Amino acid sequence: MFKVDHTKGESTFEQIKPGEYEAIVINYEQKESSTKKNMVVVDYEIRSDVDQPCQGQKILFDNFVVSEKTMWRFQQASVAAQFPNGMEFANYKEWADAFLNKPVRLVVGEREYNGKKFAEVKALKVSEVSAPDTTFTVTDEDVPF
Repeated sequence: MFKVDHTKGESTFEQIKPGEYEAIVINYEQKESSTKKNMVVVDYEIRSDVDQPCQGQKILFDNFVVSEKTMWRFQQASVAAQFPNGMEFANYKEWADAFLNKPVRLVVGEREYNGKKFAEVKALKVSEVSAPDTTFTVTDEDVPF
């Protein structure tokens, strides 16, 4: 049924290199940071509908720690998501819910962890392309009954 072959288990994805990428916010999780502060951990997917390297790959674990010193990251992400100036949120979950599925442009660098290099979001910008088309049409021919 299945035979393990280590030569076929190697990743075929190219490593995400430093640069700018059009992406979509695909997930978030609320956690507690190592310093016991609230944190929103955001995941992105590099857009496949834009001609760019690394399409479909994910950049994970972008930490937004809730503190006075790091509020600039929330502000930068809010500008990138094109939230209106003066928009208010009751809590960080509400902010994260609004940030979910937004197109943004990521400025990506690298960080090293345990001897391996990983993509790291250094900054967020307003997307330079229109939002992906998420509309679809269902006709009678598409329905089996």
